[in-house]
Amino acid sequence: MIGNAVILMFVGMSVVFVFLVLLNLAMSLLAYCTHEHTRREEVVLTEEELARRSEKKKSIDTGGDIGTQSAVISATVHAFRST
Repeated sequence: MIGNAVILMFVGMSVVFVFLVLLNLAMSLLAYCTHEHTRREEVVLTEEELARRSEKKKSIDTGGDIGTQSAVISATVHAFRST
């Protein structure tokens, strides 16, 4: 009885081990096949991020006068409270 349990345990562990090895191989193969596409996508995302940062920096530099911005905010708050 114990001998059958030990055999069943080793068979189960072997099946799980083989499945995990095959899963690892499949994931490695997928990573190898999509490596070039992933590299190109990373380059595009990096370029977009740099463009967005430079655009944001330009908008901050030419954002206008602080006094004008605070006047607009004050007018908005006053209009909201008066309704």
